[in-house]
Amino acid sequence: MRCAALIVLLGAIGLVACSGDDPPPGLRDSGPAPIRDGGPPETDRDSGVADAGPRDGGADRDAGDRDGGVERDGGATDAGPPPPVVIVMIGDGMGFAQLEAAGHYAHGATGALAMEQLPVQGQIRTASLSGLTDSAAAATAMATGVKTRNRRVGVDGRGDRLETIVELAKSRGIATGVVSSASLPHATPAAFSAHWSDRDGFADIAASQAAVRPDVMLGGGAQYLDAHVPTFEGAGYRVVRSAAELDALPRDGAPVLGLFSQEHMPYVLDRTETSTIPSLTAMSLAAIEQLDATGRGFFLMIEGARIDMAAHLNDRDRMITETVDFDDAVAAVRRWVDRNPHATLMVTADHECGGVTVTAPHGQGVFPDITWRWDQHTNARVGIFAEGPLTERFHDAIHDNTWVHAVALARLTESSIVDPSPGLVVDGHLDDLTHRASAQVVATGFGAGINQLDTLRVDADAERLAVGVEGLFEWGQNAVVLLVDVDFGAGTGYPGIEGQLSDTDGRIDGIITALNVRAPTVTGFGVDAAIGVWGGTVLRDEDLIGNAGFRGFANGLGMPGNFFWTRVSTNFGEGVRTNGVAASVSGEGWEVHVPWRALFPTLEGRVTPGATIAVAAVLVNDDGGFLSNQVLPPFPAGTMNPGRTGASLPGIVVFPIDANGDGIPGDTVAPTVQP
Repeated sequence: MRCAALIVLLGAIGLVACSGDDPPPGLRDSGPAPIRDGGPPETDRDSGVADAGPRDGGADRDAGDRDGGVERDGGATDAGPPPPVVIVMIGDGMGFAQLEAAGHYAHGATGALAMEQLPVQGQIRTASLSGLTDSAAAATAMATGVKTRNRRVGVDGRGDRLETIVELAKSRGIATGVVSSASLPHATPAAFSAHWSDRDGFADIAASQAAVRPDVMLGGGAQYLDAHVPTFEGAGYRVVRSAAELDALPRDGAPVLGLFSQEHMPYVLDRTETSTIPSLTAMSLAAIEQLDATGRGFFLMIEGARIDMAAHLNDRDRMITETVDFDDAVAAVRRWVDRNPHATLMVTADHECGGVTVTAPHGQGVFPDITWRWDQHTNARVGIFAEGPLTERFHDAIHDNTWVHAVALARLTESSIVDPSPGLVVDGHLDDLTHRASAQVVATGFGAGINQLDTLRVDADAERLAVGVEGLFEWGQNAVVLLVDVDFGAGTGYPGIEGQLSDTDGRIDGIITALNVRAPTVTGFGVDAAIGVWGGTVLRDEDLIGNAGFRGFANGLGMPGNFFWTRVSTNFGEGVRTNGVAASVSGEGWEVHVPWRALFPTLEGRVTPGATIAVAAVLVNDDGGFLSNQVLPPFPAGTMNPGRTGASLPGIVVFPIDANGDGIPGDTVAPTVQP
C-alpha cells in the first residue's frame, strides 16, 4: 500500500526501558532507583516553543532559480562512477495527518505534496528504548543505526559514544552537512553532529559539534555556537549571518558555518519582507551546492524543525505552514536529485506530534479543521518518501527507523545493505517477541472488538524483560494489569493479592489494591509487583504517573500499604486502542519492557542466579474491583465475567530467564504454562 494513499493518521501511542552500568561524567548517567510517589509526570517537548532570540521577522528568501551548482549527469565516466551522495530530510513531528492537512491547504487535495510524488514510499516505526520517542532518540537511531533512550544524542542507551553517519562519511573523505530551521545544538541536528547524554546540554553539545565539525552547518543557535566560531574559523570555515551573505557565498567547496538566529529560526508565518533570515529551501540548496563543489560526494541532513514545535503548542496554522515550507524545500532538493541520479534522497519524520486528525478540508488556501489528541508525540508510524539507489527497499514496506542509517551507510560505503537488528524495542509491535506463551480461548465479556486480551508473549535480553499482550484496549476506560512473580519457586510475595494490599494513592495503585484475584494452584507462586495501565495511557521510562506504571509491594520491591513506583516503559501498537468501534489488529498490542534493575534492584543489572519469572495478565474495570473473563493464561472456554465475586487465576506463564545460573539475564528457555 503506497504511503501517498495513507493520509489518515494511524493512531497509537506508547513506550520502553533500558538500563546499564553507571555512566562516566558527561556521556553516561546512572540508572534510576525505585521512587515512591514520584510527583507529576515529566514532559518531553522538543523545547523552544517560542523563539529565544529577537524575532527578526521578514519574508523567507529562497534561492530563486538556483537549484544547485554544478550539474552532473550521474553516469559513469572514464574516472569511474561519481562519488556517493545521500540526502536525508526530516520533517520533525510530521505524521500522515500533517501531510494531509498541508496538502489540503497548499493544493486543495491530498497526495499532492512534492514528497508524495517521490517514487518510493513506505512507512517507518519510530519507538525508542524509552517507548514513545523524542526527537533526540529518533534522530540518533537514524544517524547511528542504534536505538537509544530519550534525551540522548549520539550515544547509546548506556551513554556510550556512537559513530554517526557524519563521522563515518568524514572518515572516508566524503563531505558532510547539517541544516536545520532549529538551533543547531537542538536534538535532531545534534544527533547527527554531536555526542551528549542530555539533549538540553546545549553548550556542551555545541562544543561537541565544534569537535565533530560537519563541512556545512546552517541554522540557528548562535548563542551557543558563537563561543566556538574561532575554532571553526581556525579550521578554514567561512561564517555567514544573513540570507544575503549566504547567497553571496562562493560555491567553491570551502567549509561554512551559517548562524542566522540566536535560538530557533522564526516560524514562516512570523517573518516579514525585511527578514535577513534565509528560508529552509535557500539553506538546503546552498548546502548542496557547497558540498557538491568538493567533488568528494556528500552526506547532508536537512531538518524542518518547527512543524513539531507548532504541534506541541497545538498551533494548527503554524504547523501546517511549516509543513508546506518543508515540502517546498523537498521540491527544490528533488529537482537537483533528478539531475544527479547517483544521489539517494530519503524524506521522513522522526515521529508524529499531537495526534492530529483532519476533520474537514475547506479547499486550497484555507486551513482545514483538525482535532488534537494532546500536545505530545505519538507512536504513529510516519512516512518515508525516497528516490535513488538502494531506496527501493522502503517501497510498500514497514521498517524501523534504523533502516534510514542502513541505507545511508550502504550508499556511502558503496556496499550492500546490512539489515539492521535494533533488538527489543517497546513499540507495541509484538511479532519480534520470541515466545507466544499463551492464547485466549474465551470471547470477551467486555465488548467484542473493544476490550480483549488475545495472546501473552514474552522475551528477554541482557537489559530487560519484555512482555506483550496482543489485543484491543478502550481509550479512557478499563485497565490491564500484569501480575509478576520475580522469583518463582522461592515462595516470596502474595499467592493471592485479594484483600492483602492497601495503597490507593494513585489510580493504578487503587486498581491493584482492589483486584479480587486469588492464587492459582501452583506451588511457589507469589505476586511481588504489578504493572498496570489504565485507559490506554502512554508511559515512557522517564515518566512517573498515577495512571500507569510499575508498582512493587513485596520482596524488597515495596510495601503492601506503600507501593514503590519504579520506571518502566510501555507502548501500544497501531490501531489497538479503540473508541467503542470493533477492530482487529494482528500482531499489535500493549508492550511492556522492564529493566532488570527494576525487578532486582540490589543486583546492579544482574539477576538472582537461576532466576525464573512468572506472569499473568488480567483485564478489569476502572476501579479494579470488577474482573473480566479476559485473563492470560485463560479461563476455560465459556467462562463469563467473574465480576466483583472474583476468581482464582487459572494459570501462570513461567519463564526461566537465567537458565545457566550465572546471574546474567538473557540465557532463557521457552516459557511454560502452569498448572
